[in-house]
Amino acid sequence: MQIETDAANIEAEKCSKIKLEVNAKKTSTEADLEAAGPLVEQAKAALKGIQKADFQTAKSWANPPGGVPETFAAAMYLLAGFFPEGIDVDKNKKPKDVAWKSVLKMMKSPDEFLNKLLGFQAIVDANQVVPANVAIVKKDYIALPDFKPEIMAGKSGAAKGICSWVINIV
Repeated sequence: MQIETDAANIEAEKCSKIKLEVNAKKTSTEADLEAAGPLVEQAKAALKGIQKADFQTAKSWANPPGGVPETFAAAMYLLAGFFPEGIDVDKNKKPKDVAWKSVLKMMKSPDEFLNKLLGFQAIVDANQVVPANVAIVKKDYIALPDFKPEIMAGKSGAAKGICSWVINIV
């Protein structure tokens, strides 16, 4: 009988440790979600400043100003896997191509593209953003010296809003 009691006490202690770990992760996740909320709202606000004409101007460029293609490419990485009609992806949900021609395909319907950006909060809330794509955006795009909304503002209204959106999402 003592052996069974000792075994039960050991199991109870293990369960107690697991409960503490789960509660700590829950608290951390809730804090992350709470912190992300205002940033997503800031991202949405940045998009509301974009006019349809801004997208039309961007779509008219054969060779866009420096930094603009990279700004849209960063958005492609975040939207990859969630905008199949606008972004071709590989099996890992990475864009197959982020060249300007692919950006133009993504912007084919400016209203649809903007709606995907505005609806991205649901993907963030469901924790479905591809972590590898976020890492690429942080390393290869946000780290660029020109990846700043105030710099993009002098090049393209659409790029300014997209740049701010990307920064606030990641």
